Amino acid sequence: MKKLIFLVLFGVAAWYGWHHWRDLTQRRPQHDLVVHNSAGSTILRLRVKVGGQTFVKDSLAPGATASWHFQISEDTGFDLVWEWSDKVGELHWSGGHIAKGPLVQRHLLSIDGDGGVVYTAEDKIGATPGDQGSSSTP
Repeated sequence: MKKLIFLVLFGVAAWYGWHHWRDLTQRRPQHDLVVHNSAGSTILRLRVKVGGQTFVKDSLAPGATASWHFQISEDTGFDLVWEWSDKVGELHWSGGHIAKGPLVQRHLLSIDGDGGVVYTAEDKIGATPGDQGSSSTP
């Protein structure tokens, strides 16, 4: 009986490895998300949704940052919800544009004291091969 259980477990592991070998051996590039608290108050219960994934930070002190890595399968945007430690109610922001790829980016969300969000994105990989050696001067 023990040999049969071992054989079944080995078979399942072999099947999984055969069908998911590429996922197991190749690491796909990921986007970076950095949320910066630019306000003078602490942010409580910060929640960021992107591409069906949710990232949570319980507390973010003034001047502090929180960062996560994520992958997406389609073009999407950010949905940000947070509360201030010294104010009542939740604040909400939606925006930004994340392209499916193949280029991955570092996305910076800076929350100011008035509840505004400044979104910037920068490429992680750098120039594409076609851009190398080109010049803007004639």
